[in-house]
Amino acid sequence: MKPRIRLTTVLFIFATWPALGGTATGEAWLFTSFRGSGDGLHLAYSPDALDWTDLERVFLKPAVGSKLMRDPHICRDPDGLYRLVWTSGWRDTGIGYATSKDLVNWSAQKYLPLMESVPGTQFVWAPELYLVPKTGEYLLLWSSAVPFPGEEKPRVRAYYSLTKDFVTFTPPKIFFDPGFNNIDSTIVYSQGKYRLFLKETDDGSTKTWGAIHVAVADNILGPYQLLPDAAVSKEKAEGPAPVVLGDLTRLYFDYYSDHRYGVRETRDWKTWIDVTPSAAVIKDQRHGSIFAAPAALVENLRRDSASVAPLPILGGFTADPAIRVFGDTYYIYPTSDRPYWNTTEFAVWSSKNLVTWKKEGIALDLSKKEVAWADNKAWAPNCIERNGTYYLYFCGDGKVGVATSRSPVGPFKDALGRPLVSKGGLVKPNAIDPAVLIDDNGQAYLYYGNGKPCQVVRLKPDMISIEGAPVDIPLRDFREGIVVFKRAGKYYFMW
Repeated sequence: MKPRIRLTTVLFIFATWPALGGTATGEAWLFTSFRGSGDGLHLAYSPDALDWTDLERVFLKPAVGSKLMRDPHICRDPDGLYRLVWTSGWRDTGIGYATSKDLVNWSAQKYLPLMESVPGTQFVWAPELYLVPKTGEYLLLWSSAVPFPGEEKPRVRAYYSLTKDFVTFTPPKIFFDPGFNNIDSTIVYSQGKYRLFLKETDDGSTKTWGAIHVAVADNILGPYQLLPDAAVSKEKAEGPAPVVLGDLTRLYFDYYSDHRYGVRETRDWKTWIDVTPSAAVIKDQRHGSIFAAPAALVENLRRDSASVAPLPILGGFTADPAIRVFGDTYYIYPTSDRPYWNTTEFAVWSSKNLVTWKKEGIALDLSKKEVAWADNKAWAPNCIERNGTYYLYFCGDGKVGVATSRSPVGPFKDALGRPLVSKGGLVKPNAIDPAVLIDDNGQAYLYYGNGKPCQVVRLKPDMISIEGAPVDIPLRDFREGIVVFKRAGKYYFMW
C-alpha cells in the first residue's frame, strides 16, 4: 500500500461489505501462511484474490511433532468443516492436522505419521488435502525425500495417501514422478482438467534454480503428464499457491530468500503474464494456500481480529477518494491502490444513498496505452462537469493530465496527448493530486502539488488548457492531497 491518503470526504459508514460477496456464490478468498520458521496459522482475506489484507493474528499455534507450523493448507468440506494440515518440522516423518467450523476454534491437534513406515524417509513437507470426487475419500499429498535402492542420494518426490476418517490411511505411494527432484505439489481444477503444480528443487551450490512446472490429468489421482514448455517460473522461488477465477488461473509463489511474492496469470496454460505489481501480498508471509470461504464467515473474522478499521465502502484497496454529485447520483473517483504505487487504472464507483456502492468499471487504463505519455503511477483522479462534458484530471508518471467523456463513468479519452501540467520551469512542486474548482463566475481553477509550494493555475473555458502562469499558495506544513470547494460565499482549502 502506498502511504498516502487524500482527503476529499470522509465517510464513516458501517454497512454490509459488498466486496466480499463478489463471487456468484457469495464467497471471499482466504490466504493461509506462516511467519519466520513456522510460528502458526496466519490468514489474509481478499474480495478478488489480488488485494490481500492481513487479519493480524495467529489463529492456531502448533503443538505436535517438532511444534512448527509451515506450509499450512486448508480444505473446506461440503458441510463447511475446515481441515488444516501443515509441515510440523524439518525432519518429521509425519504432519500436523486439526479441524474447525469457524477457523477460530480448533479441535485438538493430531500428528499423522504418514511416512514412519517407509525406511530412510528424511522429511515430510508441504502437505495438502483434497476431497476426491464421488468416493468420499480425502487425498493427502506431500513431498518426501526417500532413498531408492542402489542410489547414494535420496530422491525427493510427491507422495500420497487416502483416508476417509483420518484414523486409517492407505500405504504411501509416489503420486507423480516427473524424473527430477521436486517439492511443493499443489492441485487445482481448471477448464475441465486437474492441474498439478510442482517445484523442481534448487541447487544452491551451483546456483541452479528449479522451475515451477505444470502437469495435467483427467482424474485428481492421475496419471499426470508434464506439460512441455509450460514452466511458470524459473527463478529462486517455491511454494506455488494457485487460485482459479473462471477461465483465469492466478499463481502466487514465494521468493523465499527475498521475502516477497511473485504473481502470474494464465488463460491458455501456455503463456503466463506477470501481474506482481497489481497484487498486494502481506509483507513477510511465507508459503501457504488459497481457498474460498463464505463472505459472512470472513466478515466475522475481520470484525473479531485486532486493529480492525471501520468497514470500507469500496471493495479492494483504494486511496485518494474524490467524491462528486452529478444529478441524483454520487460518484467516487479513487486511486486503485497497488504495491509500490504501481497503479495503472482509474475506476469509478457510484451510489444513490452513500451506503451501497457499485463499481462502474475502469474509466481510463494507462496499461492499455490509452495515455501516450504515461503508463504507470495512476493516482488521485478528480472529475468535474461543464456543459455536458466530464473532465477527469489525473496523475500519470508524476504529471497531471486531463481526459474527457460524455458520461461521469467514462470511458474517458486523453484530451491532449500530452500532460497538462509537468514539473519544471514555473511549475515548482511535484505535479500530482489535482483538484479543480469552477467559481460562481465560471472561472475554473486547477490546484496541484506535492511538496512546497502548492500551486494553482487558471483554466480556459475549454477546461483543457491553461491561461497565465501558475500562482504559489503559501501554506504551512503542506504535503499533498488538495481539496478546494466553496460554500455560502466562503472558499475552503484542505490538504
